[in-house]
Amino acid sequence: MLFTIGFLVTFLIGGLTGVMLAMPPIDFHVSDSYFVVAHFHYTVFGTVVFAMFAGFYFWWPKFTGRMLDDSLGKIHFWAVFVGFQVTFLIQHWLGIKGMPRRYADYLASDGFTFGNTVSSIGSFLLGASTLVFMWNVYKTWRSAPLVKVNDPWGWGMSLEWATSCPPPRHNFTSLPRIRSERPAFDQAHPELADVDAPVRQNILDDTIGGPTLGKRN
Repeated sequence: MLFTIGFLVTFLIGGLTGVMLAMPPIDFHVSDSYFVVAHFHYTVFGTVVFAMFAGFYFWWPKFTGRMLDDSLGKIHFWAVFVGFQVTFLIQHWLGIKGMPRRYADYLASDGFTFGNTVSSIGSFLLGASTLVFMWNVYKTWRSAPLVKVNDPWGWGMSLEWATSCPPPRHNFTSLPRIRSERPAFDQAHPELADVDAPVRQNILDDTIGGPTLGKRN
């Protein structure tokens, strides 16, 4: 969940800076500067990394039959999130100040030293976060208790959560019952699976006041 939220926050910042780059007056000023470098990393590197780790933590128990350590996972997330923001957020400011990209060096009189120092510190933190993740994987692989249930999260939707962790080679001994787009959830929560679509829609309408709002309009 944390990495999913981190993905959304990072992509939001990258999207907003993309809108800024679409404005000719701003683009004329920051084109080929560190502002573009920062925007690129927010939209490509940041989003991919956060989404990748979110998926890894989610499916790791299904792959291995063991849960990753929650405390180490939180440390890993905050190290990645803070390290990434410190590394690349300040590069927007460097680009606005006029630091060009693809330059190997710059003069002290250019005024870019402080921003690059902060960015370097963030990059070291971002790199160190990988050590926390690797230790979590190693520790989990060696000593974490085995997952005894099919779905340790309790709300898995797709079929992989309807079999053991990890799945056997043949996946299923019999064909699972598939009556919706969320067969594993239906199997784990039959009290909700038995409610057909029209009844579910009526329950939703009663909850949010859908028909009432429609009549008012």
